[in-house]
Amino acid sequence: MSSKDVEIELKRWRNPDEEVKASAAQQLSIEEALAYRNAGNLPDAQGRSLRLVLHVNDAAELSYLQEKRLEFEPDFHDAPSWRKEGSKPVNVVPLRRDDVVGDGGRAWWEDPDVAALETEWMATGSVAGMRVPADVRSFVYKTVLSLRAAGREVNPDSVADSIARWMSPKEAEQIRASLKQT
Repeated sequence: MSSKDVEIELKRWRNPDEEVKASAAQQLSIEEALAYRNAGNLPDAQGRSLRLVLHVNDAAELSYLQEKRLEFEPDFHDAPSWRKEGSKPVNVVPLRRDDVVGDGGRAWWEDPDVAALETEWMATGSVAGMRVPADVRSFVYKTVLSLRAAGREVNPDSVADSIARWMSPKEAEQIRASLKQT
């Protein structure tokens, strides 16, 4: 699915009564999607790359969205072996019905766990013993909390490996190098 495909399909999904022409998106089986990802998730001639569309139909599904995502991305915290030059990250597109209400859309820094990391960063410039550049701290906070929740070790390599799932290899390596600076 290209970015334009996502926009078209979201419009079709949100307004089923409108006549909107289908996009060029192709639905793949799990096996086909994994094969495409493992081949590098390189965009095709139409700019399409792999996207994971997750339907959220009620509050219970919303509360288990992360677990559902991990069913399809079990190696979420490990450096992706399939990434190569020109590859795209696997974007996750959650489709939530209008009547499914989340946490009220609070800002990331209002979450108590994130606020504690922000307080630590404000005082020391570091989080979990790592110097964190200001412009990437929200990504690092989310990753630190996710790694901790999974019982994984938190260090510059584990954070950068996890972030490498959805950033370019170059960006992930820049973050790794920044986190290793003392």
